Amino acid sequence: MQPGTPGLWKSVLIPFITAVILIQNLYTGIMKNITGNLATFLGATILLVFGLIYLFRNSFMPYHSAAVSMEWAQLGPASQYLILALMRATSGGFISSAFAMIFLQYQYSRYRITWIPLLILVTGTIAMICISYATLIISLHTPGRPPLALAIVGEALLIVGFIFNRRCH
Repeated sequence: MQPGTPGLWKSVLIPFITAVILIQNLYTGIMKNITGNLATFLGATILLVFGLIYLFRNSFMPYHSAAVSMEWAQLGPASQYLILALMRATSGGFISSAFAMIFLQYQYSRYRITWIPLLILVTGTIAMICISYATLIISLHTPGRPPLALAIVGEALLIVGFIFNRRCH
């Protein structure tokens, strides 16, 4: 090799190492994005599923029955309509929160608007706090055992989604 020409390490190894570093950073960014997306979508799915169950159910849940120590058929029609109306109203909150979080996560994945992850977390946390509060009231004061663990898992997923979304931008 002549003194003025680049050596093998300059002409081949430096571009190769640079490419490896860029690929690693790209892969890490993609994985963070996948993890943020997946965690947020799973957290929103928990809300959506509960919302759909409450929307289409024509009697109360088994833990509701345990809470009031009565079967659905033992309730009068007025009480049945009242409970179904409350379940429908609750389902609206679950479903709208889930769709908002899914839409916001989709927008964040496309445009990386920095305030969206916090809005997703706040939206989900408000819903999960309300769910947790309601389930705790039932669990502490009645024989009913509503699924508190699902609210906790949902909140944990939203926190994971928030952390990975924030690392991604």
